[in-house]
Amino acid sequence: MKRISLARFVVFSTAFLAMALLAGCEKLDRNMFDNPAYRPQEAPVRLPPAGSVPTKGLEHTPMPGTPEAAALRNPEKVTDFSLLTGKELFGIYCTPCHGAAGKGDGPVAKKFVPTPVDISATGFGQAPEGMLFAIVTHGWNGMPPFRSDLTAKERWLVVAYLKTLK
Repeated sequence: MKRISLARFVVFSTAFLAMALLAGCEKLDRNMFDNPAYRPQEAPVRLPPAGSVPTKGLEHTPMPGTPEAAALRNPEKVTDFSLLTGKELFGIYCTPCHGAAGKGDGPVAKKFVPTPVDISATGFGQAPEGMLFAIVTHGWNGMPPFRSDLTAKERWLVVAYLKTLK
């Protein structure tokens, strides 16, 4: 009779352990149906709580089209060297789609719908710097975000160069 109770104990304890492990798996939030999906070249946007201080170098940048974005000012001093650096970064990251003159005629522009914007003719020179910075940071109308590719300083240098395109 002790063998039967020992066998029952082993069966029940194994079943209890299996149920405890399976119950714990559901609490890990690894349900594939509830995970957010991101498109290529899109970083997950997790905005910090209001008034928080960034600890990992990711600053809060307002979304394009908001008054908060338009109010941002370029903290970088615009010099010949900074414009040259901005032009170099524009050549690396923006020219494939927007073209060297910013007309939206880059080598890969025809493959995109909608086609890249003509930066030189659509009033980007008169747009607020903060709006351009938010667009470069978060992307807009099919343009990918460059927050993970360029530092904040590099994005501001690109914005300074964008203001010179006419």
